[in-house]
Amino acid sequence: MTIRETRILGKIRNGDIAAFEQLFHKYYPGMCSYAESLVNKSEVAEEVVQDVFYNVWKNRADLKIIASIKSYLFRSVFNNSMMYLRKAKREFPIEEQTGYLEPETHEDLSEEMDAREMNAAVIYTLESLPERTSEIFKLSRFEGMKYREIADKLSISVKTVEANMGKALKAIRISLEKFRETA
Repeated sequence: MTIRETRILGKIRNGDIAAFEQLFHKYYPGMCSYAESLVNKSEVAEEVVQDVFYNVWKNRADLKIIASIKSYLFRSVFNNSMMYLRKAKREFPIEEQTGYLEPETHEDLSEEMDAREMNAAVIYTLESLPERTSEIFKLSRFEGMKYREIADKLSISVKTVEANMGKALKAIRISLEKFRETA
């Protein structure tokens, strides 16, 4: 964990709401996207992420984070998403045992198509970025590498990694805004 993360975590442990809000605003959008990719429902994804932040705040005094705050948060999103999926699976066991599934509604198909189109928009955006920027984004988001690890692997500075991640995230945000306007 970096010195900056250690300070932020210390402030949160001491009840500093501003530090907690800073953490929330920094990671919330990415965590929601990640959760949605796991549970396939934006409302559930938001609940999963909000639950993670609720638990961080509730258990702040006893929080033990070893690697990094980001990896802790994303691992928590993964765990909460898996708990949701297991619970949903338990609630509909007859469907699985009989092999009978309710026919999908138009809303389900529409949501699935929207999700696929949104994923296509993100992939298209990543492919349209400069190769280095796209590579840095993929290493960070898809392979879970830290900025320092990416910098070492590509023989560049951490600042260059940060700048390229900012460019990638801005391009994806713009692409998603355009997607939502046309949807």
